[in-house]
Amino acid sequence: MERKRVVVTGGSGRVGRHVIECLAAAHDVVNADLAPLGFDQPAEFVRTDVMDIDAVRAALKGADVAVHLAGLDYDWGCPPEQYIDVNTRGSWHVLQAAEEQGVGKTVLCSSISICGLQEMRPDWQPQSLPIDETHENRPVYPYGVSKQIAEVMGESFARKGKMEVICLRPLAVILPETLGAYLDFVDAPGRHWLFYYVTAEDLARAFRAAVEVQGITFDSFYIGADDSSHPVPTLEWFRTSMGDLPRAVDQDHYRRNPLASVFGNARARAKLGWAPTSDFNAMRAAHAGKIMERENA
Repeated sequence: MERKRVVVTGGSGRVGRHVIECLAAAHDVVNADLAPLGFDQPAEFVRTDVMDIDAVRAALKGADVAVHLAGLDYDWGCPPEQYIDVNTRGSWHVLQAAEEQGVGKTVLCSSISICGLQEMRPDWQPQSLPIDETHENRPVYPYGVSKQIAEVMGESFARKGKMEVICLRPLAVILPETLGAYLDFVDAPGRHWLFYYVTAEDLARAFRAAVEVQGITFDSFYIGADDSSHPVPTLEWFRTSMGDLPRAVDQDHYRRNPLASVFGNARARAKLGWAPTSDFNAMRAAHAGKIMERENA
């Protein structure tokens, strides 16, 4: 694989630091963010505000690939207009500057929120299982809308034929330090949710795969674990929590893996050559073991 100069916006963030570490094993990486990490990072740092297009132009000069992670996260509870402004305009700035600087590929961090299903609205539920990239998107919350707009913008740039654009849609990202909080969330009695996840390490490998893959002009990919974070077989808890199953259910898929996620990752496997490595039951057991060790210390 040819070594590339990869500029990562938002590389100091929770996910960004994992992406940079993974990319730096094979490429020359630049962290374009508002502030550097507070510890050594295997990347050059360039102070960059994605809301300043001139700063983005300067950061992307000489880059082979742009990876756009910077933006306002769903969990931050920002005012609606800020999600639309920062996530949408920031993405436009990266795409425009990348095209102007002759960057060959941009990888956008989209989100599961693009589909709107994580909003758990009674009027919008999964239309098929597993959910894949052909599933209709109907977001209402501004964060999901901002990601949908960013993907549309990305496709418009790819359509010109000057730059490839790949959009990755991570599921709920679990970092080592957030596993406990995630377990508290999913294990809460009566939790009404879809129990999806991806580890930060697996997500970082997906970004590297997107950087290195060849021949994709434009595409979007859900990036998630093979399994659910619910201990009960998926079709069972789905019926209990959501009511009837959708009309379109791949029964063979859930026979092969009863704990399979409601979100599929077949497209990422086939086109990016990526596959998750996590096992949620093993993660749960390891976390419980660490708690027991601390209590017995």
